[in-house]
Amino acid sequence: MARKTSHLQPKELVQDTEFGRGKIKDNALKAVVTSKLFRTRVVKAQKGKGSFNRKVKHRGKEPYSKFSPMWILNRAFSCLRLVP
Repeated sequence: MARKTSHLQPKELVQDTEFGRGKIKDNALKAVVTSKLFRTRVVKAQKGKGSFNRKVKHRGKEPYSKFSPMWILNRAFSCLRLVP
């Protein structure tokens, strides 16, 4: 009896899970470009301009921030109580 040998595929030919698409059948270029690897992402700066993060306990208290709708409603209801 002859011994069965398994032929291993080189890593270049195996395209599973490299782009998260499984087996690519038809258009390899389209599969690569539309994969999650090429999706545009917004990256928050770690250092430098645009990286400042205000502490959570001070959020919403900036003088330049817009008034919250709850503040406007509270103000309106308090004015209604004053008028007899």
